[in-house]
Amino acid sequence: MKNPWHAWILLGGCLCGVAAPPLHAQVPPEPPQAAAPEQPDDAWITTRIRAALVPLQRDGHADVRVATAAGMVTLEGSVDSPITRDRVVELATRVWGVRGVEAQALQVAGTAPYP
Repeated sequence: MKNPWHAWILLGGCLCGVAAPPLHAQVPPEPPQAAAPEQPDDAWITTRIRAALVPLQRDGHADVRVATAAGMVTLEGSVDSPITRDRVVELATRVWGVRGVEAQALQVAGTAPYP
């Protein structure tokens, strides 16, 4: 042994209770997960759709009633053209949380309702 003090330092460390930390793999902590957005409730969906339809109803192009149950939207009433009908359905479909749109009761003025 080249340095006799080296042995005494190691022996002294063991006698004093000083030990090296265990050599095991440390698992890094997982990054915090972003909270999953909750499904909006039916009242929120209905309000958003009604707000989107305000310009069409204000200008007299549509008279639509909106009902929502478990994310499924039902549209009833009348519109002035097939283009407006498609626009109403599109606006309702784009609202976050809408699972489907039922628009069979939405009539184009002067025509029979869809079967």
